[in-house]
Amino acid sequence: MARRPSTVSVASIGSIKNLAELSHLTSASTFAPSPSAPNFPRSVPSTHFSSVQSTKVQDETADIDPDELFAKCTIPEVKAKQVQLRSDAEAKQEELRVMVGERYRDLLQASTSIISMSKSARRVQEAFQETKDAIASRQQPSRENRSSNVGKEDSHLQTLQVLSAHIKLLLDAPEHLWRLIEREKYFHATWLFMLARVVHRALSHDDDQDEDGWLNQGVNIMEQFPLIQRQWETISHFRSQIVHRATLSLRIHEKSPEDTCATILTLHILESRPLTDTLTTYLSQRTRTMHTSVSKNSIITTTATPNSISMAQTNGHPLGASKLVQSKCTSPNDKLQEVKSSLLILVEVISRTVNCARNVFQSLRPTQPALAIRVLEQMHTESLAVSNSETALPSELALSTQTILSGLPSSSYFTLLPADIKSYKPYVELSSASSSVPGHFLEDKLRTWFDQSCSILRNSLDRWLLELDSVKSVWNVRSSLRKWLLTSGLVKTEQTALDTLFEEAVRKRVSAIWTDTIHRAKELFLKALSTLTASSGVVAEEFSPLSSIYIPQSVPPPPLTGSGPAAYEHPYQTYRTVLQSQLRCRTPRLQTFLNILEESAASLQKDYTRISLDQSSKRLARNLVEAYLPEAKAFCYMIADALASTTDELMNQSDTGPAMRNLIFLSRVAVEISLTSPFLNNIGCDEVVALQFRDKTGLLFDRIVNRWREHTISSAISVYDDAKFHLTLSGPSPALMESLHALSTSLHSLGLTHHPSQLTSIASSLLGLFIDKFTRDMPNGDTGRNVQVLNDANFLRCLALVWPSEVLETSSLDRLIAALQSEVQSSGGHLQPDPEQAAKEYLMRTQMLLSALLPPSSSMQPAKEGGDKISALLTYGVPGADTTFLSAVELAKVSTRFPLLLVETR
Repeated sequence: MARRPSTVSVASIGSIKNLAELSHLTSASTFAPSPSAPNFPRSVPSTHFSSVQSTKVQDETADIDPDELFAKCTIPEVKAKQVQLRSDAEAKQEELRVMVGERYRDLLQASTSIISMSKSARRVQEAFQETKDAIASRQQPSRENRSSNVGKEDSHLQTLQVLSAHIKLLLDAPEHLWRLIEREKYFHATWLFMLARVVHRALSHDDDQDEDGWLNQGVNIMEQFPLIQRQWETISHFRSQIVHRATLSLRIHEKSPEDTCATILTLHILESRPLTDTLTTYLSQRTRTMHTSVSKNSIITTTATPNSISMAQTNGHPLGASKLVQSKCTSPNDKLQEVKSSLLILVEVISRTVNCARNVFQSLRPTQPALAIRVLEQMHTESLAVSNSETALPSELALSTQTILSGLPSSSYFTLLPADIKSYKPYVELSSASSSVPGHFLEDKLRTWFDQSCSILRNSLDRWLLELDSVKSVWNVRSSLRKWLLTSGLVKTEQTALDTLFEEAVRKRVSAIWTDTIHRAKELFLKALSTLTASSGVVAEEFSPLSSIYIPQSVPPPPLTGSGPAAYEHPYQTYRTVLQSQLRCRTPRLQTFLNILEESAASLQKDYTRISLDQSSKRLARNLVEAYLPEAKAFCYMIADALASTTDELMNQSDTGPAMRNLIFLSRVAVEISLTSPFLNNIGCDEVVALQFRDKTGLLFDRIVNRWREHTISSAISVYDDAKFHLTLSGPSPALMESLHALSTSLHSLGLTHHPSQLTSIASSLLGLFIDKFTRDMPNGDTGRNVQVLNDANFLRCLALVWPSEVLETSSLDRLIAALQSEVQSSGGHLQPDPEQAAKEYLMRTQMLLSALLPPSSSMQPAKEGGDKISALLTYGVPGADTTFLSAVELAKVSTRFPLLLVETR
């Protein structure tokens, strides 16, 4: 690496002996230094002040006479002096060793300068002596000799001026070369370096036969001016520096084609490389740029599944979500911006490299050669030809020696240089193969490099897209890349290759995100189903219209004054969601189950809508759907199979109470997914898969309802059989009403409020089975019990008659009623005069209590014409107000202290 010439003090590097000699020379005579001798400063640097002080102490110690020392000092003091002197000697020796090691080159230069100064001083002394002798002789020259001497002096002065211009260029070149390298003007630096080399050769290569030679002019360059050789040695180091820095600058992809062309020509001219080799160097440096860009964003790892098992690969991507391993969490928007900027930088390197290579090396047409060839042609011509606008060179490439010299300090001084130096141009052989790049060679090189770069881009794109966990982010990156591609300036085949690469990477990532969404929904749904099994110990809540539909929700309080829109929006959006779930008869737990499926399906549908709206992505959307449909189909089948397996497990449980509540909850899940939930529409399955899914869930619902029906009827009959009849009532017994109320409550617990057709079918079949069980298992009892059973049978018959005859038959009840009437009459019991009317009266009184067991509409006319709103609500008649009230169920006796309770009146 070239070093700047340093100015070093003689006193800082010379020995004490040299300092003594130098001071002796200075005190002996006063002289002026020669032009070849460097001007050294007289002051000693402050860094050596301590060493000078130690030297003074050592000298004072050395002046002591040994005999006097032994006479004045004791033996320990003499030994202490000995140790001190020895340590000082060792310290000086170590200081000398370090100083010589650090300043070895400067020491050599200083020794050379001292010798030169000694010679100069000797010449000055000789000159003084000659001057003294000449003055002493006092010989006046003749007029002829005086005129000839004046002519010789003028010629010699002109020679020295030309020589000074040469030397000034060599002196100014290092500093200007540093400045050009720092400003990355390597082509200018190359021209200046070669110009300095020409100047040095003009000074060092002197021929005796040449009349205009320096020797014939009376100047011995190498002997009188050793500075020229030392200065050239300093300048010569800049060649490797320029080549190295120019090669590294080829990695900067933001440089313009003109700057890149100047850098390539630097390597071509300064190292005599063929242009084909410079093209290879240029592409290899840009490959390093790509690797550097990739390495900055390569800290990506893929996560494993929750059970610590590595996920399988889908299209080269893991099924699990990917995370960026960082010391601190970054927001999704920041991740998106990082990925987008990294990818745009990488594709920008590719496009700029290819386009810049074509601008520099490719000829557009015969009348407009390549940029590098035009620069070489301009350097080859003797004079600047007038060029048109197509072949005109940019100012940074249209160089000449005059341009280079004008940038140096005191440029007017260089007018003294010879004409051949001022018109110098680097030699270029245009007819040589090294000065051109064949078109096929350029295209082959660019094609190979483009393919390699696409491979690097493909791997990086696949890895960086793993940082994005949403299709929206991936699509944002795709839009940015396609927008960039339209203005990239690449040829059609290269644009097609990059577009195919982008589409394939986006397809992989979107498919992986969708697959991951489905698998995550599978895991959450299976985990939710596992809470319904016996091992979990969790029992599903029972649905009730009063506690689920008609319970009021608290209205969110108004936000504080001055709050933003978010303070209004979020609470009321939550309140709206709760009300919608309540109106759809969804309990919080059922909503949690369905949210797992509905939110994942809604996310997939939203992604597909966003993709399909883009007119440029029709083919990509079709490929994505084709790859996604098998996953969606398997997901639907998995849900149906998981519901069926959980149902089988619950049916095999011994504890039928909690298991039945969980089964009812499963039936609600199956009905909601099949009928009301948007899951099947959003998940994207075809009609065949959706129909099969509904068939499976329908069969599952029927299995659960059959099991529920058996359990409910057996529980209701057991309640009626275990009842004891203390007295005979004119209406149905409390035991029957309790059983019927249990049936009605159980029907409501199915949660089929928004499915009246299914609820009606289940209610009619449940009531029919209860009647069959009631008539078949009813044992004979005493007369009082038979009378009450007869009243219960009449009420059941009245309840069955409100249903259409084809839905519910009453033949078994008719036979039971006839048999009971004959038994009561034979035993002398009392029968009601009009049992049907009494049963209708009780039905009017209990129609709200048994609403689930009644059909939604009836042709039965009300017993009394009620007025206004009451008759509209009580479709089976308004009971009379003058009738004595008889409770349909057993009530506790009122305490004597009940009237004493205080009741707040408003």
